[in-house]
Amino acid sequence: MLSFLKGSEVQEEDKASALKHLIKNISGSDVEASLRSGGEQGLQDKGGLEALLLRFLRAEKYNVPKAEKRLREHAEWRKVFFLNGSISEEEIKNELAAQKVFVQGCDKFGRGIIILLTARHSKSTRDLDETKRLICYSLEQQIQLHDAVRNPDGKGIGIFDMRGIGMDCLDAGALRAVFDLLQNHYPERLGALYMYEAPTIFWALWHAVSPFIDPETKKKVIFVYGSSGAKEIQSIISPEVLPTEFGGTAELIPAEKAVAQFKGSTKAQIQNGGLIS
Repeated sequence: MLSFLKGSEVQEEDKASALKHLIKNISGSDVEASLRSGGEQGLQDKGGLEALLLRFLRAEKYNVPKAEKRLREHAEWRKVFFLNGSISEEEIKNELAAQKVFVQGCDKFGRGIIILLTARHSKSTRDLDETKRLICYSLEQQIQLHDAVRNPDGKGIGIFDMRGIGMDCLDAGALRAVFDLLQNHYPERLGALYMYEAPTIFWALWHAVSPFIDPETKKKVIFVYGSSGAKEIQSIISPEVLPTEFGGTAELIPAEKAVAQFKGSTKAQIQNGGLIS
């Protein structure tokens, strides 16, 4: 049966069949209404719903019952968590004030870029629910910015800059939230996550959190260091998009500024680093 096939064994006709069955299973339910109420991106586009369903199917290796269960849970979560269809700056004002998350545009493969300056995160002062909302707020912007021509799957990349972190920056709850949200509510969205200059004090935290990360997701986490790490990042991000902190020529663009400018700029300008910081 299709439900028990491994992803690598699933043929194209089986994938199409799985999609057809999933569409049939949710037809007439409140799943799509809940997704729209929660502001799920892409549903207004032609084929948007099918693209969403395929991401959940791929995440579950085309096991239809598992994908359907996850999708229904996601739709209910989305309706509640995105109460007005989006996350407002007011809901995350304390996290935004920390100036730790930046949205830069797209890399050379059309993937939206999120940068986190980890040293500006404080476990002792953060509210975890607000932190989760900041994560979603940033991911939503990243999805809007992706280049559908170069990156039809809508994947994104992240850079966690760990230079200068102290003990108060080490936050198992926040790190788990990043991966829980990616796995449960943004499946198949992560292209790569670069951990830049992770110090020794980070490794105990990583060993505590990493067992909870899906093996396929864990493969996309890349630890890079020094000049070789900077060169690896520079190889996928154009200088005019990459911040000076990583050897580019751009300034860091705070997440809320990227959102505001997205509303008044063309998507192409933002993708290519055309925002005014």
